[in-house]
Amino acid sequence: MTGVVLAPLGLVLPGLLLRYAGTRLARGRRDADTRGALTGGVATLLVPVVGLLLLGYASAPVLVGLGAGLILLAAWPGLVMVLLLARRWWLCRRPVSADRRAVIVLGAPVPDGEVGEELAARLRGGLTALARLTALGSGAVGAAVLPLVLTGGRARGERPAEAEAMARWVRAQDPETPLILEDRAATTEDNLLLSTRLLQEQGCPPPYAVVTSAYHAARTSLLVARHRLPLQVVGVRVPIDSPVGAYLRELLIVLKEARRPHLVAGLVVLGGALLAGVLAR
Repeated sequence: MTGVVLAPLGLVLPGLLLRYAGTRLARGRRDADTRGALTGGVATLLVPVVGLLLLGYASAPVLVGLGAGLILLAAWPGLVMVLLLARRWWLCRRPVSADRRAVIVLGAPVPDGEVGEELAARLRGGLTALARLTALGSGAVGAAVLPLVLTGGRARGERPAEAEAMARWVRAQDPETPLILEDRAATTEDNLLLSTRLLQEQGCPPPYAVVTSAYHAARTSLLVARHRLPLQVVGVRVPIDSPVGAYLRELLIVLKEARRPHLVAGLVVLGGALLAGVLAR
């Protein structure tokens, strides 16, 4: 019974991998990423399938315990994905708090030096949050109290920094918006740490709001919690080329970085396997 309940969670990771591989194959992309996703999808699919077969047909306690362990192991990424989606829903639903003193917008690649649709949606979200704060009266001391921080460095070659491209886009929309550029960040973690430090160095006290894409909001909030930063994460819905690929990437990064939860999950898997083996005697 437990195996049947957990089996759907065990299908989340292989389902995402196979869907991602299928999408790339349909677009004619038969590269290493596609092959890796296809191989990974098949391999991770075997884990819950073998676990269910062992639970359903094996009688030896060792094999029953192994089956239970495989089911629990396969369910772990699925559970993480469900929690990330729940967190994403909340971060997109909650409005920016009135006590925020600045709004930070996280950058995204600008391969042609121009802001793409996803980054434009983030920037619109940042401007909306800034307008809300101004309307609520947080900036009574002056407009400079409520700056819009644009964060993103230069990825490769001679491309402009993400922050510079973002600034051009914002000034085209509203030349009066007070801007602060952070143009050294290369990762989301850099975005958060460097932007927070820059605001404090320029005399703008916390707390702040940080705007990013909806699919990216949950992982961003985990980084905020890890570093105990005075930031409220605000997720905005954005157009993306491959939603499955975006959410898969976020899940894999979280799984890679979640060391302590992995330890707890490992103990649960081991304990569940032992318990199932004992009960099968």
